Amino acid sequence: MKTYRVDRVTISAEDKRLTSIKIAHISDLHLSTRHTLAGVKSLIESINSIKADIVVITGDMIDTPFKKISHLIEPFGDIESLTLFVSGNHDHVYGYKALLNVLNRYGIVILDGKSIEFKGIEFVGVADRYAPLFGRKRDINNFINNLGLPKKPRIFLAHQPKDYKYALKAKSELFLCGHTHGGQIYPFHYLVRLSQPFVDGLYYKDNMPIFVNRGIGTWGIHMRYKAPAHIAIIEFE
Repeated sequence: MKTYRVDRVTISAEDKRLTSIKIAHISDLHLSTRHTLAGVKSLIESINSIKADIVVITGDMIDTPFKKISHLIEPFGDIESLTLFVSGNHDHVYGYKALLNVLNRYGIVILDGKSIEFKGIEFVGVADRYAPLFGRKRDINNFINNLGLPKKPRIFLAHQPKDYKYALKAKSELFLCGHTHGGQIYPFHYLVRLSQPFVDGLYYKDNMPIFVNRGIGTWGIHMRYKAPAHIAIIEFE
């Protein structure tokens, strides 16, 4: 894997139940034949060293046909914390069903259109916007209506920042996403801003915190400039 940093993000929480949880947030690995098993194992070791209560992966794990890189998913079974996953657009292109089968085998919770409670906090996730192009349902409005008003703090996961509107509708305390790579190569973040409302880091919309993860991998040109790859540690105060 390429070099990445570990960045700490502290968010003020109105609901103090959130202060009991530490989240490790990763996104956009874009695993391909360029990556090595040793590199992925090193990433998992870094994730475990954080001692997070929960790990969330906000999509785009794979960037090449799954059968060519299935061995690179195996180390994710060694993550020591509960791990949640929502799909990204590349996951739907390169082998969604096969990827999910393996993640399920390793105990990783697929949160596409589902919710789970952990430590008194509700985690909610939706599939990527590409899902319907591959015949997969993404009836978010109906899903949110069935969730109802939150009875506990709700954290909403999606791949693309533009889904923040659904997190607001669901009365979420936090929205976590990725997709943008933080622009990946400066000044491309200006182009990303034309299609996504948020590009990199922490934002607020109607008092809801929104965190956009820059991701770990790359797409297209295999380099980054002024948008370093990272794992984010998210805590509340």
